Amino acid sequence: MIGRGIVILKTWIEALRVTHWIKSGFCLAALFFHGDALHVEKWLQLLPVVVSFSLAASAGYLLNDLLNAEEDARHPRKRKRPVTSGRISRGAAARVMVLLAVAAVLLVAGYYGWGPVLWVLVGYLLVTGLYSLVFREVPFVDVVVLGLGFVARVAGGAFALALVPTVWLLACTYTLSLLLGFGKRKGEWRCLETHHQKVGETRKALRGYPRGMLDGAIGLSAVLAGGAYLMYCLQRPDRMPFLLTAVPVVMGLMSYLRFAWRSEQVETPERLFLHSPVLLVSVAVWGGMVVFLV
Repeated sequence: MIGRGIVILKTWIEALRVTHWIKSGFCLAALFFHGDALHVEKWLQLLPVVVSFSLAASAGYLLNDLLNAEEDARHPRKRKRPVTSGRISRGAAARVMVLLAVAAVLLVAGYYGWGPVLWVLVGYLLVTGLYSLVFREVPFVDVVVLGLGFVARVAGGAFALALVPTVWLLACTYTLSLLLGFGKRKGEWRCLETHHQKVGETRKALRGYPRGMLDGAIGLSAVLAGGAYLMYCLQRPDRMPFLLTAVPVVMGLMSYLRFAWRSEQVETPERLFLHSPVLLVSVAVWGGMVVFLV
């Protein structure tokens, strides 16, 4: 009985893609850049919005699995997902999806009230829903829409701290999300090639991504992300020492590009740190420098 319960729990953890909750770390951006990372009460103030975006993300993943089960069934890895493989019924997945979305909204409304944090979360739910329903099949537009989800996390975290995110901080977030999004498409392309499958079988939008153009989009997104971060550093009042944080940022971007142009590992960026020590060190050094300087 206990063993069966553990199996069911693991199945739901997989279905909810708990490893992807790391993306909710974008909610903490304002905490670090505003110099509040060493204040415990600020972390507690952000906890509800981090949990809410994690729950909302899982609801979006379940919706995506329900709507795209046929395509996922042809993917070398996605076909093993609980909903696609039938380990979790479609009815159970739909009920949990609604429960998670409602819980996320109620948590934010109960803690932050009917203010900007709630509307950002609701906007995030709408965008992820429209992505699964419509934009997932439109090349380039799919990545552009997905990037809004990361911007929503940063904005939600800032509003939770009663701050207003700067334009350049949001620009950094959005261009970085474009880099990750185009990298995921390239990783899926390479994965299908490795398994000798036709491009477009698992995602119709991939048919609209010529190989050269996809590589160019990845490179351009990296340049824009680096440029946006430099501009953010320059508009800060402490720009002279803060510019030093651009060094690990450039190192991290170069490390990511190395993987994006030659490895299918970028299809799962949440696990990329396991395969790129340079990227892991770059992020760690950058985070330490930001905390120290701010």
